[in-house]
Order: sequence, then C-alpha cells, then structure tokens
Amino acid sequence: MAAPLGEVLRARGFVNETQLQHALSLQRQNGGRLGDILVGMGAIGYLSLYQAVAEHYGLAFADLLREPPDGNLLAESDLGLYLQLRALPWRRSSDGAVLVACCDPFSEDIRDWSQWRFGPNVRPVITSPFDIRRAAEHRFAAAIENGSRLSLWRADPRLSARTALPLEKKLIAFVLVAAVLSATVIAPLQTALAFIVLCHAVFTARMLFKCIVFDCGVRASHSRNWEHLLAALDERELPVYTVLVPMYREAAVLPRLLAEIAQLDYPAARLDIKLVMEEDDRETFDAATALKPHYQFDIIRVPASRLRTKPKACNYALRFARGEFVTIFDADDRPEPLQLKKAVWAFRHLPPDIVCLQARLNYYNAGDNWLTCFFSLEYTILFQFMLYGLERLGIPIPLGGTSNHIAIGRLRSLGEWDPYNVTEDADLGARLAARGLRTAMLDSCTMEEAPNAVGPWIRQRSRWIKGYLQTWLVHMRHPAGLWRTLGWKGFIGFQFFVGLSGFIFLIAPILWMLSLLWIGQLLKLHTAAFPAWLGWLTLFNLILNLASHWYLALHSALHYRKLALPIAIAAVFYPFYFLLHSVASYKALWQLLFRPHFWEKTTHGLARQADIAAEGELLRAEGKTAAFQAA
Repeated sequence: MAAPLGEVLRARGFVNETQLQHALSLQRQNGGRLGDILVGMGAIGYLSLYQAVAEHYGLAFADLLREPPDGNLLAESDLGLYLQLRALPWRRSSDGAVLVACCDPFSEDIRDWSQWRFGPNVRPVITSPFDIRRAAEHRFAAAIENGSRLSLWRADPRLSARTALPLEKKLIAFVLVAAVLSATVIAPLQTALAFIVLCHAVFTARMLFKCIVFDCGVRASHSRNWEHLLAALDERELPVYTVLVPMYREAAVLPRLLAEIAQLDYPAARLDIKLVMEEDDRETFDAATALKPHYQFDIIRVPASRLRTKPKACNYALRFARGEFVTIFDADDRPEPLQLKKAVWAFRHLPPDIVCLQARLNYYNAGDNWLTCFFSLEYTILFQFMLYGLERLGIPIPLGGTSNHIAIGRLRSLGEWDPYNVTEDADLGARLAARGLRTAMLDSCTMEEAPNAVGPWIRQRSRWIKGYLQTWLVHMRHPAGLWRTLGWKGFIGFQFFVGLSGFIFLIAPILWMLSLLWIGQLLKLHTAAFPAWLGWLTLFNLILNLASHWYLALHSALHYRKLALPIAIAAVFYPFYFLLHSVASYKALWQLLFRPHFWEKTTHGLARQADIAAEGELLRAEGKTAAFQAA
C-alpha cells in the first residue's frame, strides 16, 4: 500500500481534517470501512473515493464510464456475479493478462472467481461501485429488465399472475357458470333464493371470523422495553440494510422523503438506499439530482417497458442491492427512526422460521376530512389488531405495501416479488406461508399519506381489491397442495381474509338493498316475492354487519391520541364507509378481466395536515405496541 487511505484523501483535497477526524471517530464507534463512512456522511463521492483507494493500494484506476469494458470479456451468464461481487473483466493488458475492475482487490471471492473464469493471469484494477452498476446496465439492460419481470415465472409459472388460469380450471369455471345460468333460466326464483342464502351465509361467517381475529389481536398485544434491548445492540455488527423507495412522478414529495430517511437511526455507512424511478420520469430524476442526496442514496432508473408496476421496479433495483436485509418505503412514508434497528434485533432473536417482519402502518393526515378519518380508522383495525390476530392464529399475513422487512437471500430464493400482481405484498405473504415460513409483526410504525378525495381513494382501493383477487386465483390453482402447506386453519383463514374480501364487497350492495326492501315490506310499502324467513335473515345480517363494524371501529377509536371527536364520529358511521369499497370492487372486477396488470398510480403530496406525524404516532402505545408474537 502506497499510503494510508485517510492521508491520501486529505493530501488530494478530497476531505478536510475535520471530516476525516469525524469519520475516524465514527469508525472507532461503529466499525466499518473509512471510505463507506465518508460516503455515508456525504463528505465524498464514489469517483473521488475510489481514485484515492487506487492510489492507496498502488493500483490503476479504471473509469468504466469513459473506457467501457471489452464486450468480448463479458458474459451474460456471469451478470449476477458481476453485481454480487462488484467486479467485472475490463480489458486485456499488453502481456495478455485480464484486468478485473473491482472495488475490493483483496476479496478472496473476486480472486477465486476471476482465476476460475480466466486462469491465473489476472490482475485487479480499481473502479467504483457506481461504474460497475452502470457498465453492467449498459451492456445487459435487456437481460436485467427481463429478469425483473420473469424471475418468479421462470422459477415456477404456477405462482405467477402472469399466466392465466390453466385449461382445466377454465373448464371448471365454464361449467359452473353454465350451470348457474341454466338454473336461473329453469327456476329463476329458487336460484335467486339459493344465491341470496349463500351470500348471507358467507357474509355472516366472514363477519364472525373478523371479530374472532380482532379479539385475538387485542389479546396478543404486548409491549417491549426497546430502549434496553437496543442499548445492547452492537452497532459495529449491524449489517448493511437495503431500503428500496419506488416512485413515479414524485418530485413534489422528494425533499420531505429525503429528510425522513435522513432521520433513520442507523449508521449511514451501512445504509444502501435505492431511489427507484422509471427511466422516462425525467421530472423526478431532475428533482433528485438537484437535491444532491448523500451517496448512500443510489438512483436506479428502470428501463421503460409495457409492464410498469411497483414490484417490477423493486425487482430491478434488487439486482443492485448489497444489503443483508431489505425493506420498502413508499415516497410518502415517514418511518419510525428506530425501525431498521428493531428489525435487526428481531431477526436475531426470533425463531428461524420467522423470515419476514411487518411494521404497523397508519396515516399522518387522518384529520384532512371524513374520508381520511375512515381510512385511518380502517388501518388501525387492520395493523393494530387484525394482523396480530392472524399471526397468533397461524394464518398467513397479507403484507402491507411498505415497511415489510426480509432477508435478501430469502427473498431471492422465493423468486422475488411477482411483478404481475398489483398487490405483490399480499402475494409474498401467501408464498412465504406456503413454504412453511412465517411473518411476524414488528413494533414500529410508518406513517403514510391517505388519499383525501374519493377519486384517488377508489383508484387505490380498486387496485388493492384486484390484487387480492389475483392472489387468491394464483394460490388456489392447486387447493389441495395449499391445504397441505398451510394447514386447515391457514387455508380457511386465507379464504376468509384474502379470497372472500372482494366477493363480500361485490355482494354487499345486494344484501343492503334486500335489507331496505324488507324494511319496506314491514312498513307495507310493497309486496315481497320472497318468504318471510328470508326477510328476517336479511335483517339479522344487517344488524350483525352494523354491530360488528361498530365493535371494531369504536374499540379501535379508543386508541387515538389525537382527533378524538372526529375519529369517534367516524367510528359511528364506519359501516357506511364500506359502500365505497363496493364501488371500488366492481371497478376491480372489470380491470381483473380486461386490464389485470395495470397499475393505478396513487398521487402523493396532497395532504393538508402533513405536520401531524412530527408530533408522534396517532395510535396509543400503552399496552398495544405489540412487537411480535414469538413461537
């Protein structure tokens, strides 16, 4: 080595004495490499750092952007290794040696691979990780994009929403539809009666199921002394953590997003943050580069293609991830600063079959209007209680679209996210459970922005319902196998929580209309064609629906620290909020048939009360900050 790296950096004017001493202090405190610490501090960029690294090692520096690698030395089959090792063959020297451009010339893995690939006559040269990524993207753009779309489908087409129903399932569906139509023509009244009774039975069973799960979630909650637990966490042993932030047309929220991520209590040198945006989204890219985020923020531009979904973008960025664990934050998210440390602690102390963690979600703009009040109350019911109940009962947890944490190696072994499923989170939760793996809830909250107008709300909710229908159709291709892997509780829970969600919203208007008709009959406003017992059953279901939703909503409303009166009023009218779900469900059904992979974008940056999150979570922590239910 020619000279210590710190001296080289200071001598070349890349850092000043104050920056260097601060970085050395952080290195003594947290461990890690000096260069990574300086990059994480924002004191230096990759190009300057690795030029200094080359001088430090007494090796040549290769600027791959100005002098691209020799295409004859590159092989598509080695693409994964190039990205994993952060090394690739660059040129042949005059003496015939292969020059391997890398970030770490003393890596045994790079040495073993390069000698296996090219023989003993290889020599390292230094380049930056940014150059490695851009060179690989330039040479293998089509392969990387194809992999991000087709990884799961290539691994197991049965688990991908890319493919339609198998022929035998289409035949079964055709026979069922034909039978129902025939029965309707032959005996219309009896068929209608049977259908209505079936709807009532399903409706009643699902409402009772929700109440049971909710009650289990209330009893499952318990608090942990995180201050004590995290104090024992050795920051020098924290792994590199990848954070994916997929975005599209999010220039307006970028400054706030960067400020929120900067608040994460995690060593900057061990953060691998990918700002993932579409290649044609010039506005967001220009806004990101103008803000000049620190270099642990890596801007990934996803090549344009016919498929434009969040999971496809995340799969693309995953190819460049260098962390041990990965999580997703949306552009409007405000994660708790300690969330990553809590996740690391949890992964190290939970049973090995728990491979995924889901943080709680709620909304910082709950006070915008009645719609956001309803939405926040719904998320309180789901993430504060229902998901804990599912965990306790051993039922697959449909993950939220953000703040779920998983080991990158495990995610890759599962085939990554399904880019053709518009609720890739719920699908991943089901696939984990089908492999005999478990998800646990994490005692941390991420605040999001709720749509504060009916149009955006319906667009977002119809996508969610469509994705749940996709997830159910995919995993029910082999129901017997699903029963064996999930067990009877998991299988039945999957039907109620995922499969029947869309069906309930579709039939709800019919049941509500029948309820009104029956009330009208009691008032002698018309003559009903149905028997009296069906009227009483309809009325019973109406009362059950109202009572159940009031129970869930009023119980959850008690946990609000702010907006007490609006939330209490929203809880009273909460059952009627589900009329909007029915509108969204019919749109979802239409899109499932004609635009199954279309992703409806949710616009962010419209909240009127965006300062609420700065004052803390909306949910009370006392007694309900359930971390996770261990085995």
